[in-house]
Amino acid sequence: MSAIEIVGLISPYRGSEASPQAPVYDASFVPEIARAYEAAGFDRVLVGQNARSADSLVNASFVAAATTRLKLMVAHRPGFIAPTMAARALATLDQLSNGRAGVHIITAFSDIETRCDGDYLTKDQRYNRSREYVGLLRRMWGAAQPFDHAGEYYRCDAAFTEVHPVNGSIPVFWAGTSELGLRYGAELADVYALGPGSVAQVGELVARVKAEAAGHGRAPRFSMSMRLVVADSDEAAWDRATGLLRAVEEKQARLGLLGRDLGAAAQDITQKAAKAEADGADPHLWAGLTKATQGRLQVTCLVGSPDTLVEALMAYWRVGIDNFLITGFDWLVDTARIGADIAPTLRRRTSSELRGV
Repeated sequence: MSAIEIVGLISPYRGSEASPQAPVYDASFVPEIARAYEAAGFDRVLVGQNARSADSLVNASFVAAATTRLKLMVAHRPGFIAPTMAARALATLDQLSNGRAGVHIITAFSDIETRCDGDYLTKDQRYNRSREYVGLLRRMWGAAQPFDHAGEYYRCDAAFTEVHPVNGSIPVFWAGTSELGLRYGAELADVYALGPGSVAQVGELVARVKAEAAGHGRAPRFSMSMRLVVADSDEAAWDRATGLLRAVEEKQARLGLLGRDLGAAAQDITQKAAKAEADGADPHLWAGLTKATQGRLQVTCLVGSPDTLVEALMAYWRVGIDNFLITGFDWLVDTARIGADIAPTLRRRTSSELRGV
Protein backbone atom coordinates (compact mmCIF):
# COMPACT_ATOMS: atom_id res chain seq x y z
CA MET A 1 0.00 0.00 0.00
CA SER A 2 1.03 3.62 -0.52
CA ALA A 3 0.66 6.79 1.49
CA ILE A 4 -2.93 7.80 2.12
CA GLU A 5 -4.82 10.76 0.70
CA ILE A 6 -7.30 12.77 2.75
CA VAL A 7 -10.13 13.99 0.53
CA GLY A 8 -12.86 16.54 1.19
CA LEU A 9 -16.07 17.49 -0.59
CA ILE A 10 -16.74 20.91 -2.05
CA SER A 11 -20.16 21.96 -0.84
CA PRO A 12 -21.71 25.01 -2.51
CA TYR A 13 -24.09 25.26 0.47
CA ARG A 14 -23.15 26.71 3.83
CA GLY A 15 -25.60 24.43 5.60
CA SER A 16 -25.73 20.63 5.77
CA GLU A 17 -28.55 18.11 5.56
CA ALA A 18 -29.41 18.90 9.18
CA SER A 19 -29.57 22.67 8.73
CA PRO A 20 -33.09 24.06 9.16
CA GLN A 21 -33.14 25.96 5.87
CA ALA A 22 -33.37 24.47 2.39
CA PRO A 23 -30.01 24.48 0.54
CA VAL A 24 -29.25 27.56 -1.56
CA TYR A 25 -26.26 27.74 -3.89
CA ASP A 26 -23.70 30.16 -2.48
CA ALA A 27 -21.00 31.04 -5.01
CA SER A 28 -18.86 32.73 -2.36
CA PHE A 29 -18.70 29.53 -0.29
CA VAL A 30 -17.03 27.47 -3.04
CA PRO A 31 -13.62 29.21 -2.81
CA GLU A 32 -14.05 29.67 0.96
CA ILE A 33 -14.47 25.96 1.72
CA ALA A 34 -11.74 25.12 -0.81
CA ARG A 35 -9.27 27.33 1.06
CA ALA A 36 -10.43 25.78 4.34
CA TYR A 37 -9.59 22.29 3.05
CA GLU A 38 -6.18 23.42 1.87
CA ALA A 39 -5.46 25.12 5.20
CA ALA A 40 -6.51 21.94 7.04
CA GLY A 41 -4.01 19.85 5.06
CA PHE A 42 -6.42 17.90 2.88
CA ASP A 43 -4.84 16.45 -0.27
CA ARG A 44 -7.78 16.55 -2.66
CA VAL A 45 -11.44 17.53 -2.93
CA LEU A 46 -14.36 15.96 -4.74
CA VAL A 47 -16.35 18.47 -6.77
CA GLY A 48 -19.68 16.71 -6.99
CA GLN A 49 -22.42 16.61 -9.59
CA ASN A 50 -25.99 15.38 -9.85
CA ALA A 51 -28.93 16.01 -12.14
CA ARG A 52 -29.84 19.28 -10.40
CA SER A 53 -26.54 20.56 -9.08
CA ALA A 54 -24.29 23.35 -10.26
CA ASP A 55 -21.81 22.34 -12.95
CA SER A 56 -18.82 20.49 -11.54
CA LEU A 57 -16.24 21.67 -14.07
CA VAL A 58 -17.12 25.32 -13.51
CA ASN A 59 -17.05 24.88 -9.74
CA ALA A 60 -13.72 23.06 -10.06
CA SER A 61 -12.19 25.99 -11.94
CA PHE A 62 -13.04 28.27 -8.99
CA VAL A 63 -11.56 25.76 -6.55
CA ALA A 64 -8.35 25.60 -8.59
CA ALA A 65 -8.11 29.39 -8.73
CA ALA A 66 -8.67 29.74 -4.96
CA THR A 67 -5.96 27.23 -3.97
CA THR A 68 -2.34 26.43 -4.78
CA ARG A 69 -1.80 22.72 -4.04
CA LEU A 70 -5.23 21.14 -3.45
CA LYS A 71 -5.89 18.42 -6.02
CA LEU A 72 -9.26 17.91 -7.70
CA MET A 73 -11.62 14.98 -8.20
CA VAL A 74 -14.19 16.36 -10.63
CA ALA A 75 -17.39 14.33 -10.90
CA HIS A 76 -18.30 13.86 -14.54
CA ARG A 77 -21.16 11.97 -16.18
CA PRO A 78 -20.40 10.45 -19.59
CA GLY A 79 -23.02 10.90 -22.24
CA PHE A 80 -23.92 14.57 -21.98
CA ILE A 81 -20.95 16.12 -23.75
CA ALA A 82 -18.67 14.44 -26.27
CA PRO A 83 -15.62 12.69 -24.78
CA THR A 84 -13.35 14.66 -27.09
CA MET A 85 -14.73 17.93 -25.69
CA ALA A 86 -14.50 16.61 -22.11
CA ALA A 87 -10.87 15.59 -22.69
CA ARG A 88 -9.99 19.12 -23.79
CA ALA A 89 -11.89 20.71 -20.90
CA LEU A 90 -10.19 18.48 -18.32
CA ALA A 91 -6.76 18.96 -19.90
CA THR A 92 -7.30 22.73 -19.80
CA LEU A 93 -8.25 22.56 -16.12
CA ASP A 94 -5.17 20.43 -15.48
CA GLN A 95 -2.91 22.98 -17.16
CA LEU A 96 -4.51 25.93 -15.37
CA SER A 97 -4.16 24.14 -12.02
CA ASN A 98 -0.57 22.99 -12.69
CA GLY A 99 -1.41 19.28 -12.85
CA ARG A 100 -4.00 19.04 -10.08
CA ALA A 101 -6.98 17.70 -12.07
CA GLY A 102 -8.62 14.32 -11.60
CA VAL A 103 -11.89 13.06 -13.09
CA HIS A 104 -14.45 10.96 -11.24
CA ILE A 105 -16.52 8.98 -13.73
CA ILE A 106 -20.13 8.77 -12.53
CA THR A 107 -22.20 6.37 -14.60
CA ALA A 108 -25.27 6.94 -12.36
CA PHE A 109 -27.10 4.09 -10.67
CA SER A 110 -30.50 5.79 -10.91
CA ASP A 111 -32.48 5.95 -14.15
CA ILE A 112 -34.46 8.82 -12.62
CA GLU A 113 -31.42 11.08 -12.48
CA THR A 114 -30.17 10.36 -15.99
CA ARG A 115 -33.63 10.93 -17.47
CA CYS A 116 -33.65 14.39 -15.91
CA ASP A 117 -31.06 15.27 -18.55
CA GLY A 118 -32.61 13.28 -21.36
CA ASP A 119 -30.56 10.09 -21.13
CA TYR A 120 -32.76 7.00 -21.46
CA LEU A 121 -30.10 4.31 -21.76
CA THR A 122 -30.27 1.36 -19.41
CA LYS A 123 -27.75 1.00 -16.60
CA ASP A 124 -25.75 -1.64 -18.48
CA GLN A 125 -25.74 0.51 -21.61
CA ARG A 126 -24.47 3.45 -19.56
CA TYR A 127 -21.59 1.37 -18.21
CA ASN A 128 -20.70 0.19 -21.72
CA ARG A 129 -20.73 3.81 -22.86
CA SER A 130 -18.57 4.91 -19.90
CA ARG A 131 -15.98 2.30 -20.78
CA GLU A 132 -15.71 3.63 -24.33
CA TYR A 133 -15.75 7.20 -23.01
CA VAL A 134 -12.78 6.69 -20.66
CA GLY A 135 -10.84 5.03 -23.47
CA LEU A 136 -11.41 8.09 -25.65
CA LEU A 137 -10.42 10.49 -22.86
CA ARG A 138 -7.09 8.74 -22.44
CA ARG A 139 -6.53 8.44 -26.17
CA MET A 140 -7.11 12.19 -26.57
CA TRP A 141 -4.73 13.04 -23.73
CA GLY A 142 -1.97 10.85 -25.14
CA ALA A 143 -2.39 11.38 -28.89
CA ALA A 144 0.47 13.01 -30.78
CA GLN A 145 -1.56 13.07 -34.00
CA PRO A 146 -5.26 13.36 -34.90
CA PHE A 147 -7.10 10.02 -34.89
CA ASP A 148 -10.38 8.52 -36.05
CA HIS A 149 -12.67 6.45 -33.87
CA ALA A 150 -15.75 4.35 -34.63
CA GLY A 151 -17.23 2.63 -31.59
CA GLU A 152 -20.59 1.53 -30.27
CA TYR A 153 -21.48 4.95 -28.82
CA TYR A 154 -19.05 7.44 -30.36
CA ARG A 155 -17.66 8.20 -33.77
CA CYS A 156 -15.22 10.96 -34.63
CA ASP A 157 -12.78 11.91 -37.38
CA ALA A 158 -9.43 13.63 -36.86
CA ALA A 159 -9.98 14.00 -33.12
CA PHE A 160 -7.20 15.89 -31.36
CA THR A 161 -6.40 18.32 -28.57
CA GLU A 162 -3.87 21.15 -28.59
CA VAL A 163 -3.78 21.14 -24.78
CA HIS A 164 -2.52 18.06 -22.95
CA PRO A 165 -2.40 17.19 -19.25
CA VAL A 166 0.70 18.37 -17.40
CA ASN A 167 1.83 14.82 -16.61
CA GLY A 168 0.59 13.19 -19.80
CA SER A 169 -2.70 11.93 -18.37
CA ILE A 170 -5.23 12.68 -15.64
CA PRO A 171 -6.14 10.26 -12.81
CA VAL A 172 -9.44 8.49 -13.45
CA PHE A 173 -11.63 7.73 -10.45
CA TRP A 174 -14.42 5.22 -11.05
CA ALA A 175 -17.51 4.35 -9.00
CA GLY A 176 -20.07 1.57 -9.21
CA THR A 177 -20.75 -1.77 -7.57
CA SER A 178 -22.89 -3.54 -10.17
CA GLU A 179 -21.31 -6.45 -12.04
CA LEU A 180 -20.41 -4.29 -15.03
CA GLY A 181 -19.34 -1.44 -12.77
CA LEU A 182 -16.90 -3.67 -10.93
CA ARG A 183 -15.61 -5.32 -14.09
CA TYR A 184 -14.97 -2.11 -15.99
CA GLY A 185 -13.69 -0.26 -12.93
CA ALA A 186 -11.08 -2.97 -12.39
CA GLU A 187 -10.03 -2.51 -16.01
CA LEU A 188 -10.02 1.30 -16.11
CA ALA A 189 -9.74 2.96 -12.70
CA ASP A 190 -6.64 4.60 -11.33
CA VAL A 191 -8.64 4.97 -8.11
CA TYR A 192 -11.73 2.85 -7.43
CA ALA A 193 -14.18 4.93 -5.38
CA LEU A 194 -16.49 3.12 -2.96
CA GLY A 195 -19.36 4.46 -0.94
CA PRO A 196 -19.71 3.93 2.82
CA GLY A 197 -20.27 0.52 4.35
CA SER A 198 -19.06 -1.77 7.07
CA VAL A 199 -15.42 -2.85 7.11
CA ALA A 200 -16.53 -6.29 5.93
CA GLN A 201 -18.59 -4.88 3.05
CA VAL A 202 -15.83 -2.54 1.91
CA GLY A 203 -13.14 -5.19 2.28
CA GLU A 204 -15.11 -7.65 0.16
CA LEU A 205 -15.47 -5.11 -2.66
CA VAL A 206 -11.78 -4.16 -2.50
CA ALA A 207 -10.80 -7.83 -2.77
CA ARG A 208 -13.10 -8.39 -5.75
CA VAL A 209 -11.77 -5.39 -7.65
CA LYS A 210 -8.15 -6.27 -6.85
CA ALA A 211 -8.61 -9.79 -8.18
CA GLU A 212 -10.29 -8.54 -11.34
CA ALA A 213 -7.71 -5.77 -11.86
CA ALA A 214 -4.84 -8.23 -11.53
CA GLY A 215 -6.09 -9.92 -14.67
CA HIS A 216 -5.46 -6.64 -16.51
CA GLY A 217 -2.04 -6.19 -14.90
CA ARG A 218 -3.37 -3.28 -12.88
CA ALA A 219 -3.32 -2.30 -9.20
CA PRO A 220 -5.70 0.62 -8.55
CA ARG A 221 -5.88 2.62 -5.35
CA PHE A 222 -9.15 2.57 -3.39
CA SER A 223 -11.23 5.44 -2.07
CA MET A 224 -14.08 5.34 0.45
CA SER A 225 -16.46 8.13 1.43
CA MET A 226 -17.67 8.42 5.02
CA ARG A 227 -19.27 11.19 7.04
CA LEU A 228 -17.80 11.80 10.48
CA VAL A 229 -19.71 12.86 13.59
CA VAL A 230 -16.86 14.03 15.81
CA ALA A 231 -16.84 15.46 19.34
CA ASP A 232 -14.49 15.52 22.31
CA SER A 233 -15.75 12.16 23.63
CA ASP A 234 -17.66 9.19 22.24
CA GLU A 235 -20.64 10.08 24.43
CA ALA A 236 -20.68 13.67 23.17
CA ALA A 237 -20.39 12.44 19.58
CA TRP A 238 -23.43 10.15 19.98
CA ASP A 239 -25.33 13.06 21.54
CA ARG A 240 -24.42 15.09 18.48
CA ALA A 241 -25.62 12.27 16.20
CA THR A 242 -28.94 12.21 18.04
CA GLY A 243 -29.24 15.96 17.52
CA LEU A 244 -28.51 15.60 13.80
CA LEU A 245 -31.16 12.90 13.46
CA ARG A 246 -33.71 15.02 15.29
CA ALA A 247 -32.94 18.01 13.08
CA VAL A 248 -33.31 15.95 9.89
CA GLU A 249 -36.60 14.44 11.08
CA GLU A 250 -37.95 17.88 12.00
CA LYS A 251 -36.85 19.34 8.68
CA GLN A 252 -38.43 16.44 6.81
CA ALA A 253 -41.70 16.88 8.68
CA ARG A 254 -41.71 20.58 7.82
CA LEU A 255 -40.51 20.50 4.20
CA GLY A 256 -41.50 17.02 3.04
CA LEU A 257 -39.20 14.25 1.85
CA LEU A 258 -35.53 15.26 1.93
CA GLY A 259 -32.83 14.32 -0.54
CA ARG A 260 -32.83 13.12 -4.13
CA ASP A 261 -35.51 10.96 -5.74
CA LEU A 262 -33.54 7.85 -6.68
CA GLY A 263 -36.37 5.36 -7.09
CA ALA A 264 -35.43 1.74 -6.45
CA ALA A 265 -31.80 2.78 -5.96
CA ALA A 266 -32.77 4.50 -2.71
CA GLN A 267 -34.17 1.23 -1.37
CA ASP A 268 -30.89 -0.50 -2.17
CA ILE A 269 -28.94 2.24 -0.38
CA THR A 270 -31.16 1.92 2.68
CA GLN A 271 -30.88 -1.86 2.81
CA LYS A 272 -27.09 -1.82 2.50
CA ALA A 273 -26.75 0.89 5.14
CA ALA A 274 -29.06 -0.93 7.53
CA LYS A 275 -27.19 -4.20 7.03
CA ALA A 276 -23.84 -2.54 7.63
CA GLU A 277 -25.10 -1.03 10.88
CA ALA A 278 -26.87 -4.21 12.00
CA ASP A 279 -23.75 -6.37 11.58
CA GLY A 280 -22.57 -5.00 14.91
CA ALA A 281 -18.91 -5.55 14.06
CA ASP A 282 -18.38 -1.80 13.66
CA PRO A 283 -19.93 -0.25 16.78
CA HIS A 284 -19.20 3.30 15.66
CA LEU A 285 -20.92 2.94 12.28
CA TRP A 286 -24.25 4.79 12.15
CA ALA A 287 -26.84 4.78 9.35
CA GLY A 288 -29.53 6.76 11.17
CA LEU A 289 -29.84 9.59 8.64
CA THR A 290 -29.86 7.26 5.64
CA LYS A 291 -32.64 5.16 7.17
CA ALA A 292 -34.63 8.23 8.30
CA THR A 293 -34.76 9.50 4.71
CA GLN A 294 -35.22 6.05 3.11
CA GLY A 295 -31.95 6.39 1.21
CA ARG A 296 -32.63 9.77 -0.36
CA LEU A 297 -29.73 11.11 1.69
CA GLN A 298 -26.60 8.93 1.62
CA VAL A 299 -25.13 9.85 4.98
CA THR A 300 -23.73 6.75 6.63
CA CYS A 301 -21.40 7.94 9.39
CA LEU A 302 -18.71 7.02 11.86
CA VAL A 303 -19.39 8.47 15.30
CA GLY A 304 -16.89 9.15 18.05
CA SER A 305 -13.99 11.11 19.46
CA PRO A 306 -10.96 11.81 17.24
CA ASP A 307 -9.07 8.81 18.67
CA THR A 308 -12.06 6.54 18.14
CA LEU A 309 -12.51 7.72 14.58
CA VAL A 310 -8.83 7.15 13.78
CA GLU A 311 -9.12 3.57 15.06
CA ALA A 312 -12.27 3.04 12.97
CA LEU A 313 -10.64 4.43 9.83
CA MET A 314 -7.54 2.30 10.38
CA ALA A 315 -9.73 -0.78 10.04
CA TYR A 316 -10.72 0.38 6.54
CA TRP A 317 -7.09 1.10 5.67
CA ARG A 318 -6.16 -2.45 6.63
CA VAL A 319 -8.65 -3.85 4.10
CA GLY A 320 -7.24 -1.69 1.32
CA ILE A 321 -8.59 1.87 1.52
CA ASP A 322 -5.90 4.50 0.95
CA ASN A 323 -8.03 7.49 -0.11
CA PHE A 324 -10.35 8.69 2.65
CA LEU A 325 -13.15 11.03 1.58
CA ILE A 326 -14.13 12.19 5.08
CA THR A 327 -16.33 15.18 5.85
CA GLY A 328 -18.45 16.40 8.72
CA PHE A 329 -21.67 18.38 9.04
CA ASP A 330 -20.49 21.82 10.13
CA TRP A 331 -18.38 22.41 7.03
CA LEU A 332 -15.77 24.87 8.27
CA VAL A 333 -15.54 23.73 11.89
CA ASP A 334 -15.48 20.00 11.13
CA THR A 335 -13.00 20.45 8.27
CA ALA A 336 -10.59 22.24 10.62
CA ARG A 337 -11.04 19.57 13.28
CA ILE A 338 -10.47 16.68 10.87
CA GLY A 339 -7.36 18.45 9.65
CA ALA A 340 -6.04 19.04 13.17
CA ASP A 341 -7.17 16.02 15.21
CA ILE A 342 -7.80 13.12 12.81
CA ALA A 343 -5.82 13.36 9.57
CA PRO A 344 -2.34 13.79 11.11
CA THR A 345 -2.79 10.81 13.45
CA LEU A 346 -4.22 8.70 10.64
CA ARG A 347 -1.25 9.55 8.41
CA ARG A 348 1.18 8.78 11.22
CA ARG A 349 -0.46 5.46 12.09
CA THR A 350 -0.66 4.22 8.49
CA SER A 351 2.90 5.31 7.80
CA SER A 352 4.16 3.50 10.89
CA GLU A 353 2.38 0.28 9.94
CA LEU A 354 3.73 0.50 6.40
CA ARG A 355 7.25 0.70 7.83
CA GLY A 356 6.50 -2.12 10.25
CA VAL A 357 7.16 0.11 13.25
